[in-house]
Amino acid sequence: MSVSRIEIGARISLGETCKRDGVDRTAALFSESTGRVIVSIGREDEVKFFGLCEACGIPVLRIGVTDNSGHLEIQDIANWNLGDLGAAHKGTLAELFG
Repeated sequence: MSVSRIEIGARISLGETCKRDGVDRTAALFSESTGRVIVSIGREDEVKFFGLCEACGIPVLRIGVTDNSGHLEIQDIANWNLGDLGAAHKGTLAELFG
């Protein structure tokens, strides 16, 4: 049995996160100073999700969209092909340690 793999890409912008949190792009991407969670929801559920977060006092910010481009794009930083990222993820340790 073969498994079909769907590569869901994303287009992300860090501008609003940096402005809201008073951090630069490096901190927005890599800082562990605060807990952050990325959630992917359908457009039809966006208003409901934002309302739930607001009602619970949870700050929420839309940072991008998912798509079927096969790429992960972080605006003004990088644009990676998901196949290349997957190969690097799977191959690096094996290449280093056999």
